Amino acid sequence: MALKKLTQQLRRGAAALGLGLLAANAAQAQTPAQDWPSKPLRIVVPAPPGGISDGVARLVAEHLQGNLGQPVIVDNKPGGSAVIAERAVMNAPADWHTVMIAPSSIWTDFPLTVKTPFDVQKTFTYVSDVASMVHILVANNRFAPNKIQEVLDLARQSKDPINVANLSPGTRSDLLGELLSEKSGRKITIVPYKGSAPAIVDLMGNQVQMTFEVVTNAASLIKAGKLKALGVVSPARSRLLPDVPSFAEQNMPDFVMPDASVGLFVLSSTPPAVVKKVRQEMEKITQSARFQTQLKAQGFDAPQPSTLQELQQKMLATVEQNRKILSKLKLAGN
Repeated sequence: MALKKLTQQLRRGAAALGLGLLAANAAQAQTPAQDWPSKPLRIVVPAPPGGISDGVARLVAEHLQGNLGQPVIVDNKPGGSAVIAERAVMNAPADWHTVMIAPSSIWTDFPLTVKTPFDVQKTFTYVSDVASMVHILVANNRFAPNKIQEVLDLARQSKDPINVANLSPGTRSDLLGELLSEKSGRKITIVPYKGSAPAIVDLMGNQVQMTFEVVTNAASLIKAGKLKALGVVSPARSRLLPDVPSFAEQNMPDFVMPDASVGLFVLSSTPPAVVKKVRQEMEKITQSARFQTQLKAQGFDAPQPSTLQELQQKMLATVEQNRKILSKLKLAGN
């Protein structure tokens, strides 16, 4: 009897302990949503210091730190087609204090052309646009054509090779280069590079004749006469280079892509309450006059206000557009 009574007491104690642990775990699970942020924030960036995403991330970090009263650390994890940075976020403590600021292309473009060890689109959620970017086709000054049609005509007629630099596999530059090559009847050769900097060096040295670059990087070189602009891919002209016509204005209405963007990603497992708080803070930042002035000084445009649903619909629409282009070009990975 004594043994039976002891056994019952132990079972009741274990049950109570189990309920207590469940309650404690539930409280811990709620704490991040209720108190976020309760400690320093970490922004992972898939680019080296000085890159496009890095500059935007540091602006966001400055404003977040001022608004939230918590330190904000920018952690650069370049390489691996953003996989190194994505892994860093995935392996961070599950307290929702690690986010990622990166080009939207890591969600809309890369998964269609670059094999990754996990499903980026299921693993990450795009929470907020931070900056908007326009792509432009730039050329070496010794390259004869000054218009897009002249480029295509020369490519079809010339016996000399004409090259377009691909700034990195899976990027918007890669996709646009493939599209331009297809327009030329594959008379334009795509030359792969590991990033923008070495490609621009070779472009100015005439090792390659053209590349698609974001206006943010190209504008100063164009204004200094070191490169020439042939056309912007955006539906409208860039405010930084208002004299440069779009592809659509040059009788190529099907060579138009929406502006690229840099934005903030969180893990898809992030609690909705935390996502809501993150969005609220990002809206406060991106809609502030001071942030927009700083953003424009770096050569970016401020994002248009949108709901989370509208933002995600835009991302899905871009994926579908890219998929159609890849299918038309018959490229692997689509």
